[in-house]
Amino acid sequence: MTRSSSRSLLAAGSALALLLTACGAQNEPDQSSGDEETPLAEREEFAEYYGQELSWEDCEGSRACASVTVPMDYSDPEGEQIEIEIISSETAQHDDADYLLTNPGGPGSSGYDIVADQLNGTFTDAVTDEYDVVGFDPRGVHRSAPVQCLDDEGMDAYREQVQEDDLDEEQAQEEAREQAAELAEDCEEGTGPVLEHVDTVSAVRDMDIIRAALGEDELNYLGFSYGTKLGMTYAEHYPGTVGRFVLDGMMDTSVDSHELELAQARGFEDALQGYAEWCVEQEDCPVDGEPDEVISTVQDLFEQVHREPWEAPDGRSVTISVFVSGFILPMYDPQGWEFLNEGLSAALDQGHFSHFQYWADQSAGRAQDGSYDWMSQLAFGAIMCLDYPVSSDAEDIEQEVEELTEAAPTFGPYLGHSGVTCDEWPHEPVGEPWEPEQAQQAGEMLMIGTTGDPATPVQWAENMHALVPESSLLISEGEGHLAYRPGAECVTDLVEGYLLEGELFEGRQECPAPAS
Repeated sequence: MTRSSSRSLLAAGSALALLLTACGAQNEPDQSSGDEETPLAEREEFAEYYGQELSWEDCEGSRACASVTVPMDYSDPEGEQIEIEIISSETAQHDDADYLLTNPGGPGSSGYDIVADQLNGTFTDAVTDEYDVVGFDPRGVHRSAPVQCLDDEGMDAYREQVQEDDLDEEQAQEEAREQAAELAEDCEEGTGPVLEHVDTVSAVRDMDIIRAALGEDELNYLGFSYGTKLGMTYAEHYPGTVGRFVLDGMMDTSVDSHELELAQARGFEDALQGYAEWCVEQEDCPVDGEPDEVISTVQDLFEQVHREPWEAPDGRSVTISVFVSGFILPMYDPQGWEFLNEGLSAALDQGHFSHFQYWADQSAGRAQDGSYDWMSQLAFGAIMCLDYPVSSDAEDIEQEVEELTEAAPTFGPYLGHSGVTCDEWPHEPVGEPWEPEQAQQAGEMLMIGTTGDPATPVQWAENMHALVPESSLLISEGEGHLAYRPGAECVTDLVEGYLLEGELFEGRQECPAPAS
């Protein structure tokens, strides 16, 4: 086994969880045990859930919060229940205002937080004036029956894990499996029986109950990144209640786990190329020479940290897992490239990697006092293992890692592989890649892809548009993850025209890159 293969047997490295994208989901029609042809909303055993009334309470200063009760297991609606926490942008609920449900991605990211803390930076004033924007934490996430595995100290250790190079194949596999089994046991003990039911389809069924609890006949929805996967899965299961759907950073529901990893690895490799070309034109670029020299310098740094992790002043270790996850964060948007220059300068000139430790901590939700606000990486893994069947065979893993390394020489060797972790997971996967069929009956929806998006490659949006001919496809020229944001006038004008007026172009349209 090559060094890259043994190192990637561990899915514990936090780089993979930073990709903030979706996995597969089930492709069967909406059903549970019993009457499989009748929609859940029309079945007597679900009447209590669909008929519930929300009790809104003021929260977060100027917001309103409520809990939505859903079955933990949709095959047993009369069994244990869980609460899904939602938050509205308006403290007073207006009879004449429509709701717009939103999810920021992940899986594992909090839709509650985006409405509580990031509303104005995420949505335009026109949208928030017209809609009560509602965020929710999907099951398994933060406030909604969360996945809980490790304490703060354990999470620090988990993020620093990396496979040693000098282990032979048998030792590497044994160590990886031991660590994966320990994590699975911790998650099972800390989370309880809901751990088996945090898959995407169950979360989508929760979304339909949220729709009913909000009193909406149709669901209006704006989803980002993995949130587009939630949106497409909803459209596949509930095409008759799809309202105005905007899906930005489009996921391709038909790709398998390895295709997902390959596309994202290539995406971040392309983003590094874009950064390198930009860097050499700047006065403060930390590397002299051509873009290729910037890239080779980064590769050398990766290898250096892999060989000798940096000991931070706080006593923690910046291993290759921490370094790569910290390096990836400022690559999500070109506005982060200036910060990346600062971090690389400190690493090259002073030999310290505190910038990357700080960015890795930000991604992981770690505060300066060592506490974790929310461990989204653990929910990410739990949902991934339920949504996606992956190979745990050592030869398959080695071959897939070799393909990753060939496709993305910088990032591929370090992005990890979920095969061992999911093989040791206490619950079998319930999902698989699928092509939309029922979603074609949902009518119009707006899909958005960005040409330089490293996390959700534009090809995914193009493929989903081809699979759902009634959809409209907006291609935003430029770098970075996601296109809709205040200030991106071409994109926001088209999104607002659809969400506010119901006006949507047919086919495909492009927005040019904004002037620099």
